[in-house]
Amino acid sequence: MLYLYALTEHPAVVPRTHGIDETPLAAERVDGIEAVVGLVDREQVDASESAILAHACVVEELAEVNPAVLPARFGRGYADADALRQAVGMRTGELHDALDRVRGCLELGVRVLGEPASTEADSASGREYMLGRLDERRRAERLADELHAPLAELAREATPSVGATPRLLLSASYLVEREALDRFRAGLARLERAHPGLTLACTGPWPPYSFATTEIVAG
Repeated sequence: MLYLYALTEHPAVVPRTHGIDETPLAAERVDGIEAVVGLVDREQVDASESAILAHACVVEELAEVNPAVLPARFGRGYADADALRQAVGMRTGELHDALDRVRGCLELGVRVLGEPASTEADSASGREYMLGRLDERRRAERLADELHAPLAELAREATPSVGATPRLLLSASYLVEREALDRFRAGLARLERAHPGLTLACTGPWPPYSFATTEIVAG
């Protein structure tokens, strides 16, 4: 089985690292797109910790040395090179658009936590309690928007989620150009200094998992 790790552009830079089952990597070209694969001697790859880690390591190394990478979903495999080329060939237009979207960028994740909610008993009426909670929710959403806006200006795209829980004010992924990574982190540091009561956490840079939305069919 040809196990697919990611799609990139021709000519692909293929790292010398090994993938799942310690198999070497290769590239199959289809209309200017390179599919980075490994020849795995089984029909299905189970989601074991070692396999997931090997998949992720290959994708990360590809993202380090290629300007545009579309990570494949874990477990995507094809019977042979013809099946792979047919699947990619059916979506080349969308895949080229997706590669344009992420070219030169990596992904950073940001989570913003507010202060823990008070556990004191509230003697207000039910109506007053609900109005108070609604007001808190609106304030939290305004704060999350204020935090997100300057970060979004430093990114090509973003996928924000506001107020997922009472304490989680903002959870977002940002598609950031490589040369803007330091500016993004500096902007995050300014927000952290301006809001000492909040906890801001940044992860990455990662391959653009949240922005490589084009999928190809299984083989």
